[in-house]
Amino acid sequence: MGLLSDPEYGSVKWVRILKKVHRPLCFLCYAVALVWFVMLANRDFNNETYFSENALLPGLVTNEFNGEYAAKQYLTEFEQELEEKYYDTEKIPVPWLVAKMSQLHLEVYTHNYTLNYPLGQGQIYKGTNVYGILRAARTPSLEALVVSAPFRPLSSHQKSTAAGIALMLAFAEFARPQKYWAKDIIFLVTEHEQLGMQAWLEAYHGLQSDSETFYTTLGSFWKPGSFGLDLTNFFPGFDWLGSHKKCLNPGQLKARSGAIQAAINLEFHSPKIKYVEVKVEGLNGQLPNLDLVNLVHKLCVKSGIHHSYKNSYSWVRNRNKVDDWVNNIWTMVGMVSTQLAGVPNGNHGLFHRFGIEAVTLEGRDSSDGPAPRVHSLSAANFHRLGLALETVLRSLNNLLEAFHQSYFFYMLPATDRFVSIGQYMPSLCLMCAAMLLRALALWVGVQPTQERSSQAEDPVDSEAKEPGERPPERLSESSNQRVHNRKTIKEKHSDSESEIPGEQDVKEVVQSSDERVANSQTQLNFSMVNVGANYLLVHVLGYAAMNSPVLFTQLGAKYFSLPSEVSVYYGLCVTSAVLVVAAPALPRLLRRGALTHEELTLVNILVLIELSTLCLALGMHNFPLGLAVAALYTPVALLSGVVVRERGWISVWLQRAACAVLQPLGALTAAMCVYSVAVYGGAEGAAAAAGRGRDAAMQAVMFAVADSLIYGNWVFNVAASVLLPVWVVLWQIVCNSVEGPPPARR
Repeated sequence: MGLLSDPEYGSVKWVRILKKVHRPLCFLCYAVALVWFVMLANRDFNNETYFSENALLPGLVTNEFNGEYAAKQYLTEFEQELEEKYYDTEKIPVPWLVAKMSQLHLEVYTHNYTLNYPLGQGQIYKGTNVYGILRAARTPSLEALVVSAPFRPLSSHQKSTAAGIALMLAFAEFARPQKYWAKDIIFLVTEHEQLGMQAWLEAYHGLQSDSETFYTTLGSFWKPGSFGLDLTNFFPGFDWLGSHKKCLNPGQLKARSGAIQAAINLEFHSPKIKYVEVKVEGLNGQLPNLDLVNLVHKLCVKSGIHHSYKNSYSWVRNRNKVDDWVNNIWTMVGMVSTQLAGVPNGNHGLFHRFGIEAVTLEGRDSSDGPAPRVHSLSAANFHRLGLALETVLRSLNNLLEAFHQSYFFYMLPATDRFVSIGQYMPSLCLMCAAMLLRALALWVGVQPTQERSSQAEDPVDSEAKEPGERPPERLSESSNQRVHNRKTIKEKHSDSESEIPGEQDVKEVVQSSDERVANSQTQLNFSMVNVGANYLLVHVLGYAAMNSPVLFTQLGAKYFSLPSEVSVYYGLCVTSAVLVVAAPALPRLLRRGALTHEELTLVNILVLIELSTLCLALGMHNFPLGLAVAALYTPVALLSGVVVRERGWISVWLQRAACAVLQPLGALTAAMCVYSVAVYGGAEGAAAAAGRGRDAAMQAVMFAVADSLIYGNWVFNVAASVLLPVWVVLWQIVCNSVEGPPPARR
């Protein structure tokens, strides 16, 4: 900062070079970042998986599972129970599950929970979970493992999980008489998929409905009922803040075990499957410890089960390096797309935020996805699946401490390859470095403008050719004035003997310097007030947009009788349209004169720093989300600059068009419409396919809002409170034209 504050900094060589080459250098960083990410899929740039936790001892036990017949019998009885008593209902067969677990001599309990839907008009959902605890024979209940399976009714559009529940009961029957268990095993069947798992986990960890947690109050950062924020007294009939309270009442558990070390979620729809898909993505992009993922893949191979992850199939061996590279790229893209939404793709994804490592095993056959040569694969039955489950749980039983040695941040280009955080973070850092370089170039470019302003205040000083040199005319004039001042002082204070010659002259010089510094500081402070007020106002609007869905739901239901998803979507559309029209005028509200080039340049610097910080912060927790935001908004941030009135209109409108395309809600809707037209346009027509895309965007927004209030998903909150204000500031910059800075005088 000392160098940047030096009046002669403009003559520094690196500053001159930066001003000339910063634009191509920024775009070079962006291009290298994309190439870096693509190159990570090559086997020469990633690593082979390995185990960091030696206590797992994977595959060193003798398999003893012999419950194939019991699993088939449980499956037959369970399906018969559903068809006879639960065909027309979505309720979970609690009596049947409790009876079967009781027959296995487990500690069986039921768990009831209630959801007050935050975006509905008094809608209440109730559910029941059933769980049984197998206590370890020789150890106290200090640690536990979880084997879970979601219950799906016959009317569900998803595949049934009856085979997974049957396998879980058969394994419980097998594990009950064994004496080598060092940890308790909890067998859990949840109702309403992830909602039941969320309620059970919160109840297990003692999070009651009246307790305020970071995750469940993420939709609003204020405390309901606090002074000065409760608007119910001014607008009766609208529950402004009550809906931001914790909407999920998890209830209480009648019994618990110890700290949960790991969890395995089963989603098998048939006793015979072709291969197992291993799901690892959790809430907000969290991932389980890599040792657990490697353990599952390795033991699937040992048990004779074909396994896969995204587009990576263990039974395919490509000799062509290019084909293998392309497949790895698509596998990484699939992982990015799953983590991008922040939604877990299975019940396992809700364990991660409690420090519990978990994965989901989903059974697939030839009708699930474009798996190559899937018809020629040998089917895996209950026996092989039971062997795999046994070996996984017995390896987890060997753990002496919680998972901590291996990676928690990684990417998987294949089932046996991984990319660590130290390898993929440079791609994101390069994009952020491009924005920071642009900000630095703008900062060093705005400094000569301050020198020119001082020259404009004192036109006589501007004639000096060298720093510190004074023109002869001014010098003579100053000398004459000084002589006249001295004579005047001597005449007025002739009797004073304490007057030092030249003292008054020094005082006058110091006084004029102090006045000049004070005036420049006053002008700078006034400029900072304008910039700060606009920046604060924009972020307050983003904060209001983040908390607006509850209000839109109430307005739509009360005045237009619209469902929640329609009210929220079109309410956000109206909010976005108002911001597009009104945002360019906001910088002029709190000022008297016209906008200056220096002020908008300072705003541009701030928004570049904020956007790069946002991407880095997101990338440290959810790398795909941070990478996607950086990849989309970095080019626009680099192209957007202060619009000078003398500039050509073509470049100005190109900047505005590029910025308008990336409006968050508009970009989401456009992407959904384009995808729908590409997929369904030939069969349904472009208009119908576009309508399907709009409905998909509407549902995506609704799910994002609901997930933020129920589960604590960050995507909507980040998009509304940070990304939207950043876009609004960029829109202000490209939509306001100012006078250019005066040319530098040499």
